[in-house]
Amino acid sequence: MYGLPEDFDAGTFVGCELETVTFASNTIHLVFGADHSVTVTDHLRYRIENGEDLRDDVLPVAESGLPALLGRSVERAEVRRPGDLLLHFKGGGMLSVEDHDEHYESYSVKTPGGETFV
Repeated sequence: MYGLPEDFDAGTFVGCELETVTFASNTIHLVFGADHSVTVTDHLRYRIENGEDLRDDVLPVAESGLPALLGRSVERAEVRRPGDLLLHFKGGGMLSVEDHDEHYESYSVKTPGGETFV
């Protein structure tokens, strides 16, 4: 809906380990330590290993392979405009959250710089 701010630094996720994945009826909450998290309100895309096809987890989630990324650290992070956040993990794997709805929030990101709604 809003996109990420021009000055958003995705690199703040580099070195953070995916510690918790929580599924609720209307959110997927990903925790990367005390200061970093992503809360998805519609869907996210991911792959467990490099070269795999992307998987989609669409809310409400009944089954997911996303917990296979637990314990992996972010190796590289990038923003693709208008507001897509991609997190690449050590040992392979990737997570993509997308700003895909012009009327509703798609996800939020919490970093030491504050919380951003996209």
